[in-house]
Amino acid sequence: MTDEIGLAKQFGQSLTTGGRDLPALLAADATFMALNVTLSGRDAVLQRLTGKDTGHVYREAAWTDAVRHGEAVRITARMPDSAPQAGYILLLRFRDGLVAGIQQQSILPARPAPATALRLTPELKALVNDALAARHPMLLAYVDETGQPVVSFRGSTQVFSDVQLAIWVRNDGGGLVRSIARNPKVALMYRDEDKKATYQFQGRAWVAAGARERRQVYEAAHNVERDHDFAELGVAVIIDLDRVEGYAGLSPAGQVGRVNMRREAAG
Repeated sequence: MTDEIGLAKQFGQSLTTGGRDLPALLAADATFMALNVTLSGRDAVLQRLTGKDTGHVYREAAWTDAVRHGEAVRITARMPDSAPQAGYILLLRFRDGLVAGIQQQSILPARPAPATALRLTPELKALVNDALAARHPMLLAYVDETGQPVVSFRGSTQVFSDVQLAIWVRNDGGGLVRSIARNPKVALMYRDEDKKATYQFQGRAWVAAGARERRQVYEAAHNVERDHDFAELGVAVIIDLDRVEGYAGLSPAGQVGRVNMRREAAG
């Protein structure tokens, strides 16, 4: 009987040393699967495991165990403390003494990025301001007067300052305006499924009473939003941000372009 546990340990060791022994361990029709990645054939799998851009995560890992997982063998990689991802799990499936299938999963949760002072970058500002035009409208969450969480898309979401967002709310007596008067805490989410960019904004919302603020928010709203309120009957809601977290995309090493901005980090 093939010692699949021993082969799995050998496989993990080979990954850390650059993969010189991997061709002899992989079946010709080996497959590799990970989030948004499906590869077939020994050459394609080898490129993923040993390539300059994708293989470094395997070389930097410490492979800690090899245990049975149903018909597969699970090996676990722990990444250095400086890496964005805590580690990875590989499920290895064998056939005739060779690795025929590899499934990769990240160990959750990902490590948080170092906290920095909250100041929206030009890139984040562009994402927010162009969200509706790019067909990635911002999602707002708040708690209504009964304590019920409510979510709604807000196409008028925009950057108001380096530390503030704003929304033009057409119904000045609606649920959002009434709710933030009692509980100003809100959260917003941005997601670009194609690029995997994901950002969450948390802060405190309030209704701007000044004519200058109202005018600024209304004029900066997308045309589609202004066309719904040409008489300017709505109100400008300003959101003082306390926290911004997220990332610009995903790579084989995990999240890229990570941000962890906090208002308290400014001091």
